[in-house]
Amino acid sequence: MKVKNLQKNFSILYTIYIKFREHVFVSVALMLSFVLFTGIVNAAAEINPNESDSSVHFSKVYIDGFNANSNGFKLLLRTYERRTDTYFQPFLADIDFILMEDGKIIYQDTLSQVSLLSERQGTTEISHQANIALKEGNNYTGLAKIYLNEKGISKYYISGTSYFTAKNDATITEVYGDGIGASATIKSQSMVPLNATIIFSLSRNGRIIESKDIEAPSIMSHDKDKTVNVLWDSNLDKGVYMVSVELHGKDLNVNYDKVFTVEPKVVAAAPKPMEKSGESMPGFTSLITAIVIIFLFAQRGLKRGS
Repeated sequence: MKVKNLQKNFSILYTIYIKFREHVFVSVALMLSFVLFTGIVNAAAEINPNESDSSVHFSKVYIDGFNANSNGFKLLLRTYERRTDTYFQPFLADIDFILMEDGKIIYQDTLSQVSLLSERQGTTEISHQANIALKEGNNYTGLAKIYLNEKGISKYYISGTSYFTAKNDATITEVYGDGIGASATIKSQSMVPLNATIIFSLSRNGRIIESKDIEAPSIMSHDKDKTVNVLWDSNLDKGVYMVSVELHGKDLNVNYDKVFTVEPKVVAAAPKPMEKSGESMPGFTSLITAIVIIFLFAQRGLKRGS
């Protein structure tokens, strides 16, 4: 609207110039006004390219980082322009996560209406896990496509790409040991089914006295933790021991040591059996004796009275 008003005023000014162009001073003044108005019109057109809606806010998004691996996707988005120190309005985006193998899409999922805030030097971190089993050693390509919502329509804006080789990845979260055996809790951190061996090594005074191997559970990162148990060949004597647990596989080697103490064995004394006797119970015998004595005294008293 402002641009149209300026153009209207310029038309009036130009008409006056045609009528009075023979007068030098008027001509000079009108020429200066013509140049001034031309600059104002152009500047207004640059500031507001959309005359029908002067409240339009432009949105921009930058990818600060994108990575895909055996565990999933991680995307960092920024809506702040560092070079010009410009903040962009908060807006919503749709993010399409794609996983490809040999040029073919094997997984695709979309996060809808993700809120991206305009924060100085800040980024919005978005994580996503592909719920599909990967093959150890195979090469994959991860894609993240960002679509901005404009007037209710999602339009493609920018994308990121990441390449990786699938591998096993897991950790030991807890180890327990006692005089009978030991246990270890395993957590997978990869969408490659875990293919590894768990090695339990029992030592005392720095010397390994027993070792046990067991196959690790075939779990992936979206599965719950799994606990595996082993028993020692015999119960341990009193003392301080250490159990070392190793999770070993291709390109995977995780260790966890735990010290524990075996307390001395406490043997409970067996209760003494009750002695059997053919005689009456002591308390019952005393009661009968007391009754007999009282009876005798009563008899003697009766005789004296008679």
